[in-house]
Amino acid sequence: MSEERELNDAIGDLVANGLHPIVQEALDSVRLIGNEAVHPGQMGLEDDHETVARLFMLLNVIAEQMITRPKEVREVYMGLPEEKRNQIDKRDGKVSEN
Repeated sequence: MSEERELNDAIGDLVANGLHPIVQEALDSVRLIGNEAVHPGQMGLEDDHETVARLFMLLNVIAEQMITRPKEVREVYMGLPEEKRNQIDKRDGKVSEN
């Protein structure tokens, strides 16, 4: 299986597991634009500043949605009283993460 197919399948697996559509679109865009930049073909992309800027913007979106936002939310959640978090865990059928 080619690396392109493996990456496409990996993104598909993430989507099947609830990946946010914005992140999916960003990942697919980076995958396709990056692949065409390495292996010129159908898209006819040029190495220009606008394309580079857009790729970095997409990488920032991915990092924000997958790393920064979850960390920020987790920090607030962990600041809730332990008793309240335990009630939420019980509601959701989870084992408490004390």
